[in-house]
Amino acid sequence: METYATLANRYDRWNLSIAGQFQQAAVLAEVGDLSGRTVLDVGCGTGFYSRLFAAQGAERVVGVDLSAEMIAVARSFPDEIEYLLGDATLGALDGRFDLVAALWLVNHAETRADLDAMIKGFATAGHELLLVTTNADADWDFLGTHAKQYGVQQHPNGPAVDGRLPYVATIFHNDDSFSFQSGSWSLEALTNSLHAAGYRTIKRISPAADAPSPLAAKPPFMILRASID
Repeated sequence: METYATLANRYDRWNLSIAGQFQQAAVLAEVGDLSGRTVLDVGCGTGFYSRLFAAQGAERVVGVDLSAEMIAVARSFPDEIEYLLGDATLGALDGRFDLVAALWLVNHAETRADLDAMIKGFATAGHELLLVTTNADADWDFLGTHAKQYGVQQHPNGPAVDGRLPYVATIFHNDDSFSFQSGSWSLEALTNSLHAAGYRTIKRISPAADAPSPLAAKPPFMILRASID
């Protein structure tokens, strides 16, 4: 398996897959017009979604990631987005944001304490949160059978501990593939951590049903929208 440092120039291939494009459509439909709003993209990676948020009209977009290699790729694009090297606790971040986006980040929290600290950092940075992570109701057999067709496979590789199931994710693009370790938090664990951080309104977003069938009924991802107010 590879690390994010070694995947910096290949990671965005996920976004070219059928599953990745389905996720993009679902996320952009949920955030809508961002004109005049400020967005913090936590775990921004190569800045793919940071650029999409800017294209949605956001007044200011800041991307944060722990990988220097990912940030280097993000900064190579000619845009007005600010990219910072840092972790998800966001202790030194300047200012609050209208929207905090955390896509495929909480799945890397390995313990409940890590998850709580991560989500507390989100709450400190802004009142609204858009969370994208592994579908808590994922059909692992389906994702294995259709992996190359839709571009992603998620295969559990250990027992669930305290609400987190470890798995190996494999991304397919043309004749290339790469794998990395990840984890799926239960909806209960995520909800408890969100409540503990001060979020009061928590909503699970169902993606539009116009994805290539049967992906719409069995997406590999889950979207949560939370608000402190």
